Amino acid sequence: MSKILIITGQFVPYTKSLGGILRVYSFLRLLKKKHKLFLLSSKSVTKKYGYLGLKKKDLKGIDIKYIKNDNLKLVSAFFNFKLFRNFFYLLGLDYTFSINTKYLNQCFEIINKNNIEYLIISSPPFSLFYLVKKIRKRFKNIKIILDYRDGWSTRINNPINLPLKLIIQIFIEKKILEQSNFVTTATSNINSKLNHLIKNKSILIRNGFIEKPKKKNKQIKKNNKIKIGYFGLISEDSSSYRNIRIIFNKINDNEFLKKKLIFEFYGNNDIKSESIKNLKSFKFKKNLSYKKALSKMAEMDYLLILHTEKSTSEEMVTSKFYDYLASGTPIINVSSGENEVGQIIKRLKLGYNVDYEKQSLEKFLNELKKNNKKIKWNKHFDTFSRNYQNKKLLKLIK
Repeated sequence: MSKILIITGQFVPYTKSLGGILRVYSFLRLLKKKHKLFLLSSKSVTKKYGYLGLKKKDLKGIDIKYIKNDNLKLVSAFFNFKLFRNFFYLLGLDYTFSINTKYLNQCFEIINKNNIEYLIISSPPFSLFYLVKKIRKRFKNIKIILDYRDGWSTRINNPINLPLKLIIQIFIEKKILEQSNFVTTATSNINSKLNHLIKNKSILIRNGFIEKPKKKNKQIKKNNKIKIGYFGLISEDSSSYRNIRIIFNKINDNEFLKKKLIFEFYGNNDIKSESIKNLKSFKFKKNLSYKKALSKMAEMDYLLILHTEKSTSEEMVTSKFYDYLASGTPIINVSSGENEVGQIIKRLKLGYNVDYEKQSLEKFLNELKKNNKKIKWNKHFDTFSRNYQNKKLLKLIK
């Protein structure tokens, strides 16, 4: 039995984004069977979101500590300011940056007190990777695993930030990687790019589905409209990765699409625009528990993935994709530029890809047909379960 400390930016019950913490939750659930676990995260003092349908009992026996982040909302708003967001992202200036000293002190205390043998840092937020140098200096024998849920310098591809990107890659990220023992990544694109940056340390551990929805016997009321579901956070900010206006602008002035389509958005969303909220084709629902969300996914005609920022699109495979796959419902991937999730959808024939930079989104929606045919399951899909993927992590820990 090894003693393992996992550090992350947010965790239940202090997060409204289920997708952002499922990876760490699944790591904990698997590792606790053989190892003693500690988790260090941050919390906002203003709101608890609960466990979002995850099983709290799965975290029993794990020593979890939270660091107060009194300025979480203010800091997040500042570092997400649209003109400089990618600039801040590259520098690792994010919502934990202001409390990194607290993280470091708590980390030292936990490692010292419990003789921690393995440290896993899961990011973003990438400011947490800055802790590696000081931790390594003090604890030379600790095994450090850096977990990339997203890419850091590799994620930003716009030419404006290229000089800064190269500086960060060579003088910061590469130096941090050199002080780690292993690197785990969530997508093959991230994995490939990191292997070019530092050889033979990167291991691909995809996200995946935790479980498949149970089949229901009850009949679902038929509706002539095509029902498209979206699960997770959505934004009305024009610079957001998940900008709902891309869909809204195509439907708002198209009476045919208003009669044809109904979009149901499930999540802890905060849409302010009255025109978006009052569009009859849009239904904004409260966040569902994890199991209920899986069940609801299976009831839809299609499920929507949306990524609306071109410079960060390439590496993207949102964690909700795997739950969508498990539901058996065809997927519509709408993106600015091609992305990895689109390549998977195309290869496995799971639905449709719409790069709205190259093809008309409005035309696609006009031609979309109601589809009650589920994705036919094949054995290859089993490799997309979190249990299958996370077993690779067990091989790194003795």
